Amino acid sequence: MPISVMGLTNINKGIIKLLPRIVTLIILITAIPQLAKLTWRVVFPVSSEDISALPLTAPPAAEPELKNVRPAFTLFGLATKNPPAPAEATSLDQVPVSSLKLRLAGLLASSNPARSIAIIEKGNQQVSLSVGDTTPGYDAQIAAILPDRIIVNYQGRQEAILLFNDTRASSSSPAAAPRPPLMKRLREQPQNILTYLTISPVLSGDKLQGYRLNPGKDASLFRQAGLQANDLAIALNGIDLRDQEQAQQALQNLADMTEITLTVEREGQRHDIAFSLGDE
Repeated sequence: MPISVMGLTNINKGIIKLLPRIVTLIILITAIPQLAKLTWRVVFPVSSEDISALPLTAPPAAEPELKNVRPAFTLFGLATKNPPAPAEATSLDQVPVSSLKLRLAGLLASSNPARSIAIIEKGNQQVSLSVGDTTPGYDAQIAAILPDRIIVNYQGRQEAILLFNDTRASSSSPAAAPRPPLMKRLREQPQNILTYLTISPVLSGDKLQGYRLNPGKDASLFRQAGLQANDLAIALNGIDLRDQEQAQQALQNLADMTEITLTVEREGQRHDIAFSLGDE
C-alpha cells in the first residue's frame, strides 16, 4: 500500500527529533576511551622524567671483563707477549780456549757477520776467513767473529781462539827474554799491527763507511803512530777500506808492507798518518 505524503512527513519529523541523540551517543562512544585515560592520569600521575627513564628496548647483556681474568687452565699454556729467546748453552765469553795449533793474527769484527774477517795463521800459511769458513789444517768451522776472539766448531764442540793469545810462546821457558823494540817486532811480524788496535766497522745502512780505531791491549803503537781514539780509517796505502774486497786485500798484504800510510777522518777532517816498519 503506498505511503502517503503525510506519512513520510511524520517519519522525517521523527528522525529529526532523534538525530541529536544519535550524534550525542556517537560522541560519547568516541570520548569514553580518552576520558578513561585522562581519569587514569589524574588518579595515578606519572612524571615525564619517569617516562623518559624507561628504556624503549632491553639493554644488551653486559659482556664480562676479560682483560684481567686469567683462565684456570689452558691446553697449551699461556702465550707470553715477548717470549724469551732460547738461551745458548754457554756464553761465547765462556767458551774454552782452543788447543789447536792456530794463531789469530788479526780480525775485523762487524755487527754484520758477512762483513767480519779473521786472519788465521798456521805455520807459514796465513789466510783471511769469514764466518762459515774452515780453518787451515783442521776441520774447524768458524762460528763467530768477536772483537777479541773467534769461535770455532771443532769435533762437535765450541772452542775459542783469542786474538792476544800467542800459542807459539812456550810457558815452560825458565825466564822470558826481553821484548824487542816495537818496530822490530812489527818488522818480524807486521800482521801483529792489528793486536795494537781495536777496529770496529762503521756502517751507514748497508754501506761500509770505514773502520773506527781505538787503542788495543798494548796502546804503545797507537800513541807512537799519532792516532787518536775514535779515528775513522778510510784508506790504507791508498787502498779504500770502505770496499770490503779491497779491505780484505789490504789485510792480506799487510805482512809485506814496510811503509804504512793510514788515511783517517777526524772531526770532519782527513789526516794521513805515515809510519815505517823498516830498519830503525
